[in-house]
Amino acid sequence: MESTSANNLENTPRRTPILWILSIFTMLNTFFSTISYVAWAINADVMQKSLEIIKKVETFSEEQVNQIVGIYSSISSWQYFLLAIIQLIIFAGAFIMLSKLNKIGFHFYTIGQILQFCVLNFVIGGVVAMGTNAIVTTILWVLMYSTQLRFMRKVEE
Repeated sequence: MESTSANNLENTPRRTPILWILSIFTMLNTFFSTISYVAWAINADVMQKSLEIIKKVETFSEEQVNQIVGIYSSISSWQYFLLAIIQLIIFAGAFIMLSKLNKIGFHFYTIGQILQFCVLNFVIGGVVAMGTNAIVTTILWVLMYSTQLRFMRKVEE
């Protein structure tokens, strides 16, 4: 009898601290990334001003800043819009997982991560392509979210 109640407790939808942390970090990151991508797509001057701030920080050399400017200015507006849409898909996935405790959010999140990988590596490519560290980090985040699936409702609910 106790194992049945323990099983029911494990399968009961609930927000765990891990889900809170993962979702909040994901939503903050995607919110600010979306704003940046949209601003850069609409107005390239915003990107130039952002990069001017980088110059003032003196963390990067003049050559490195010029290289960064070259990389980000080579990306077209439609590619930035595409990245913004993908960020919104990832945001929606994290939001659905946290607010609705629904597994469909995990699917949105994972599809968004796959789309982001494809766009950065195959559509934009070059220096912007995801390196090994970014790929491993993305896989780890998907795996961390997957550990929370048992606390979420099924897709059909």
